[in-house]
Amino acid sequence: MKQPSSTAAFEFSRLWLACAAALGVAGCGGGGGGGLSGGGQEPDPVVVDLPIAYIQRALPRDEEGELLAPQAFDRDGFLPGARLFIKDRATDDALATNISDRAFGEGSEYDVKDLSAHPDGDRLLFAMRAPELEDVDEDEQPSWNIWEYNLALDSLRRVIDSDILAEQADDINPRYLADGRIVFASTRQVRSRAILLDDNKPQYAAESESGDGPAFVLHSMNDDGSDIRQLSYNQSHEWDPLLLDDGRVLFTRADNYRNNRISYYTMRPDGTDLRLHYGYHTRLDDEKPWLFNPELLPDGRLVGIYKPRNDLLGGDMLAINHTDYVEDNRAVTSTEEETPLPEDAALNTLTVLPVVIDGEISRHGEFSALTPLYDGTNRLLVSWSQCRLIEPADPDVEGSDERYVPCTDEYMAQELEAAPPVYGLWVYNLDDNLQQPVIVPDEDVYYTDIVTLEPRAPAEYLAPEVDQELAADGLGVLHIRSVYDLDGEDTTTAGIENLRDPAQFSADERPARFLRLVKAVSEPPNEILNFPGSAFGASSAQRFKEILGYVPIEPDGSVKTLVPADVAFTVSVVDGAGRRISDRHEHWLQVRPGETFECQGCHEDGSAIPHGRAGAGPESINAGAPTTGVPFPNTEPALFADMGETMAEVYARIAGIRRPSVDIVYEDEWTDPAVRPKDAPLSYAYADVPDAEPAQLPTSEACLANWNAECRIVVNYPDQIQPLWDKPRLVLAEDGSIAADNTCSSCHSPADVDGLVQIPAGQLDLTASENNSPHITSYRNLLFTHNELEVVDGVLQEVLIESGEFETDEDGELILDEAGNPIPILVTVPVSRTMSPAGAWASGSFFETLNSFDAEQMTVDHRGLLNAAEQKLISEWLDIGAQYYNNPFDVPD
Repeated sequence: MKQPSSTAAFEFSRLWLACAAALGVAGCGGGGGGGLSGGGQEPDPVVVDLPIAYIQRALPRDEEGELLAPQAFDRDGFLPGARLFIKDRATDDALATNISDRAFGEGSEYDVKDLSAHPDGDRLLFAMRAPELEDVDEDEQPSWNIWEYNLALDSLRRVIDSDILAEQADDINPRYLADGRIVFASTRQVRSRAILLDDNKPQYAAESESGDGPAFVLHSMNDDGSDIRQLSYNQSHEWDPLLLDDGRVLFTRADNYRNNRISYYTMRPDGTDLRLHYGYHTRLDDEKPWLFNPELLPDGRLVGIYKPRNDLLGGDMLAINHTDYVEDNRAVTSTEEETPLPEDAALNTLTVLPVVIDGEISRHGEFSALTPLYDGTNRLLVSWSQCRLIEPADPDVEGSDERYVPCTDEYMAQELEAAPPVYGLWVYNLDDNLQQPVIVPDEDVYYTDIVTLEPRAPAEYLAPEVDQELAADGLGVLHIRSVYDLDGEDTTTAGIENLRDPAQFSADERPARFLRLVKAVSEPPNEILNFPGSAFGASSAQRFKEILGYVPIEPDGSVKTLVPADVAFTVSVVDGAGRRISDRHEHWLQVRPGETFECQGCHEDGSAIPHGRAGAGPESINAGAPTTGVPFPNTEPALFADMGETMAEVYARIAGIRRPSVDIVYEDEWTDPAVRPKDAPLSYAYADVPDAEPAQLPTSEACLANWNAECRIVVNYPDQIQPLWDKPRLVLAEDGSIAADNTCSSCHSPADVDGLVQIPAGQLDLTASENNSPHITSYRNLLFTHNELEVVDGVLQEVLIESGEFETDEDGELILDEAGNPIPILVTVPVSRTMSPAGAWASGSFFETLNSFDAEQMTVDHRGLLNAAEQKLISEWLDIGAQYYNNPFDVPD
C-alpha cells in the first residue's frame, strides 16, 4: 500500500482538529474523547502524575508493504523493532524514555513483549529476545528471556543472570506473584525433564500436541532467577497468567488431546488445584474471536482486546464476567434444562459506539491494547486508532495526491478503501465515555502493551496445602466422588444408594470395577529422535500412551487413590474383564506432590453443563454417608463412616489411601460376612501370562512386586502383543506327542506346518512377516482392511471378482477381447479389520470368538486358548489406542 504523503499527513492533522471541534468535549474514539494536548482542556491531575510504560513498534507489513495481522498465539515468534518506553507522567508532553535499548544498544533489532507491573508500582516485568545472530541455525538463535526494570533505581536486568541458564529455553508472559515469586510460561519443562531421566529417556522439552514446537507450560522462580519450578504439565501450550484477587492464577490453556480448544484455567500459585475455569465450549471454534492480552478490571472482570485470531490488527474492548459464568452463555449454576442464555451473556463491550471486528471497516476505529487504572476513576489507558479512508487523487486536478479522510457518512458512502490505522495512547473514561490523549497518534506506529505504574492492593497469598510425606514420595491423591455421576445425573439403573449395598448387589453386578490411570508420553523433538508417524499405528489421534496402574472402584463409584505427581494423566473406567466401559477422558489431569485433587465424576464431551470448576454445575449425586460413626448398610462394621464421606474416603481414612497396581486385583473388603459371603477375589496379573519372558512383559519386575510413582506399563505391539500370537499352544496326547497345535500364528498363517501354502484361518494372518507397509502383517490384518485370499495352482493370491463395469478406451468406448466380448474390470474383495483402535469393546467380535462357541457360525472353538491375563493385556492395549509403539525410543531406526 502506498505510504502517506506529506499532504496526507497534513490532512490527517486537520482531520483530528475538525473531529475535536465538531464533537466538543466528546472525542473521536469508540466512545468519545476529549481535546488534543494543548487544545485548551485542563489536564487531569490524577493522570498527570501517573507513570506509564508501553511497547511501541512499527505497523507489521509484508515485503510488498501490505499490513499484516499478528499471528494468533505466536508465543515464540520474533518480530524485531519493538521498543519499551516509560513516561513519568501520563501526558503527551512528558518525556518518553527508551528502556529496552539499554540491553542491546540503540538501533539493535531485538524484540520485546508481555509487559506487566508490580502491585507496588515500582517495577516492570517483560519478555525480550536479543537480535538474531548471523550465519547461525535457528536452534542456536537467542531465546526469549524475562527482564525486570526497577523504576526507583532506573536499572534494567535480566532476571536469570546466567547466560547458559537463560538460553536453555524460551521464557515469556512474566507476572509477579503475591509471595514475591514470578510466574511465567516457558518451554523449560524442568520437572518433566527430570522425570524423563527416571523413565530412562534423555532429557528434552516435549513437543506440543498441536505440533508447533516445545510446549509452553507454567513455571515460577524467585525474583533473582533461582529456584525455577514447573507448575503445570499440559501436553499443549499455556500462556498469559494473571493473578486473581483471591490469590489463584488464571491463565489460558490449549487442550489439543484430540481437541482444538483454548480456554481459561485457574490454579493455586504452587500449581495445585488446577481446574477448568471458563470457555471450554464457547471458545472452541477457530472462527470465534478471542480476548488478547487479558487484564483484570478492578471489579474482577477480564478485559482485553477482542478480535478474530488471525485477521485484524486491532479490535474491540471487551470485558468477560468469568466470576458468574463458565461460558459465554452459561452461568456457574446453570443446568441443561434451563432456558439458554443469550450467546454473549457474559460478554460486555466497553465502547459506547460499536467497533466492527468482522473484517468490514470499523467506523468508530479500533483498539490494539489497554490496561485499567486502579485509582477508583473507572478509566482505562488504551491504544486507539481513528477510522480513516483513502480518498484517491483527483485525476482532473494536476498535482493532486491521495489523502486520508475521516469515516463520515459522505466518505463511507463512496466505499473508499480503508487507510492504515494510526494509533495513539489515550485515557478512556468508562463513566462518561470521554477520551484524552497521552500520546498523539502518529503514522506507522503500533502499541501492543501498556501498563500503569501505580500502587494497588496486592492479591491474597495462598500458602501451599500439601501432605509433605506424600510429596517426598513424589505422589499425590485423586478423589472421584462417583464415576456414576455424569453431569450431575446418576447413570446407575438402581441408584448408588442401592448399588453400594452388598446385600442388594454383588461386585459382579456393579458395572464399574476398576479405574485405569493413563499417562501421556512426552514426544521428543526431531533433533532428539526423528521417529516415523507409522509408529503410532492405525490411528495417530491417541499418540503414545503409558498405563500407570489400576485401582478398585468402591461400590458407590468413588475412588481415592495415590497417583504419580507432576505427570499429565487421564482416567478410564474399566469393567470386570479389564475393558474400558467409559468414553476416553480426553483431557489431561495433574496433581502436584502431596496434593489431593477432588472431582465429582464424569461428563459428556458435548455437554455444556459446567464441570471441572469448583462450585460450578450441579451437586454431586454421591452425598456420601448419611450419618457419623456407623458403616454403610450391610458393610464391614470396622469401616465406619463420617457424615458426607464417600466409601473411598472411609476406606482411605481407616485402611489407608489405595495404592495402584500394575495388575488388576480385587478383594471384597466391603461385604459384611454376617449378611452374606464375601465376593470371590479377582486377579488379572502379568505373572499369569504363560511362559512370558521378562522382556515380553510391559512393566518391570520391581513394579510387579510393589507399585511406586515411577511404574509404567508400556505396550508395544511387536514386543508385547505379537508374542501372544507366536506363543506355542500345543495340545499333547497321553504319550507326549503333539495332538494339536493351537498356536495362533500357526493356524492364522499363509503356510501350514509342512510349509505348504494355505489360506490363513478366517482370512486373518497373525504372523510377524514383513509386507509392503511399516507394520508386520498381523498388525495390518487386525487393524486395517485387507483383501481376501485364495489358493490358485498352489499360489496364494488375492481374490478377484467382476465389478460389473468394463474396460473402456480414452474415448469411453468398450475394449473387447479376442472373442469380441467386453473385458470386465476385476476388483479385490475387502476383509474388514478384526480389531478397532476405539478400544476393546469396539473389538467385541474378537473377544467373543475367544470366549464363546457357536458350532453353526464357527469352525474352531477358541475358548481357553488365551487366558484372562492375556486377554486383559490385549484389552488395555486396544483401550489406549492400539498403537504400534508406545515408547518412541523403542521404534527401530
